[in-house]
Amino acid sequence: MTTARRLVSAVITCVVGAAGVGVLAPNAFGGTAAPAKLATVTVKMIGDAKGYRFEPAEITVHAGDAVEFQNVVGGPHDVTFWADSIPAGAAAQLQANMPNTTGPLASPLFVTDGETYTISTAKLKPGTYRFYCMPHLALGMHGVLVVQ
Repeated sequence: MTTARRLVSAVITCVVGAAGVGVLAPNAFGGTAAPAKLATVTVKMIGDAKGYRFEPAEITVHAGDAVEFQNVVGGPHDVTFWADSIPAGAAAQLQANMPNTTGPLASPLFVTDGETYTISTAKLKPGTYRFYCMPHLALGMHGVLVVQ
C-alpha cells in the first residue's frame, strides 16, 4: 500500500470513527459494546484554581452501571485508561463500551463545559481500572474505577 493510500485510509477511519458509525459493532480489540442497565455515577472533570481533577477521583460501581464523565471547567479533558492497570482480558470489553474513541481506551477530547461522556461497565470483569486525563496527566488528573 502506498503512503498516500495509507494516509487516505487513516483519514477515512478517523472520520468514520468520529461520526460514531459502527459504535455497537465489534472493534479492533474484538469486543462488542454492552449497554449499561443499572445506576449511573457522575464524575466531574474540573480544572480550576484548586487544580485539575476528577471528582470523585475514586468510583466504585457494580458491573452493569454507567459512569458519566462531565466536563465542568478547565478543558479540554478526556478519559484514557491505562491498559496495563486493568484486569487481564478486560481491554476488549472496556474499549467496546467506550463510544467514539480516539485511540485504544481513549475518549474524545471535551472542550465545551457541560459536555458528557458515558461508559458502560456492563460485562466488565471485577477489578480496578485506572484512568487519567491526557492533557492534564502531568498536573495530577487521574482516577480509579473499581468494578464489583
